[in-house]
Amino acid sequence: MQLLPDREQGRPLAIGLLVIALILVYLAGFHWFVVRQAALGSEIDQLERQIARFKATAGQRDALQERLQQLQRQRLDSALFLEGGDFNVAAAELIRRLREEVERRADDASLCQVTNTTPQRPREPERFQAVKVSVRMQCPLPDFIRVLYELERSVPLIFIDNLMINQRAMLSQASRRGGEAYGQLDVRFEMFGYLDQPGEGFE
Repeated sequence: MQLLPDREQGRPLAIGLLVIALILVYLAGFHWFVVRQAALGSEIDQLERQIARFKATAGQRDALQERLQQLQRQRLDSALFLEGGDFNVAAAELIRRLREEVERRADDASLCQVTNTTPQRPREPERFQAVKVSVRMQCPLPDFIRVLYELERSVPLIFIDNLMINQRAMLSQASRRGGEAYGQLDVRFEMFGYLDQPGEGFE
């Protein structure tokens, strides 16, 4: 009975056993190391790409910061203009703002009233389209001062022009009961703001 292979078959068998042994040694001792190195290499490549992107972004910092400041200035500038792109809508908004301030600031809304409002399109060309409203109202002086102050400090910007004031002696309900005259102003003025659009002659 032959237990050992022939010499001709022994060499291939020995080589095969050696290959199997090397594979087992690799799997047991080195495979984890190779896999770990491959994972680290992939992570390093990813980090290098991220660093490259960060460097590119950092290089654009000044330009991006300047652009951000420009957008912030544009946003602030836009807030100074009347909303909407239509003259009639903007004029209605001015009148609404006036009536709201009268309601908020007047001690007695029945004594401070807007009696007439007339939108007027500008006759002279301006850089931005102006929206103007002629106003007539009757109001006590303290109330009118508060209303005027709030209008001119508000955003969007509202301007007051051509202010004319006449004092009238009127009797309020309290004065009719007590017989004291209540000083009332007959006020006429123009309030106006601007749309963020070029005026006629500047297009």
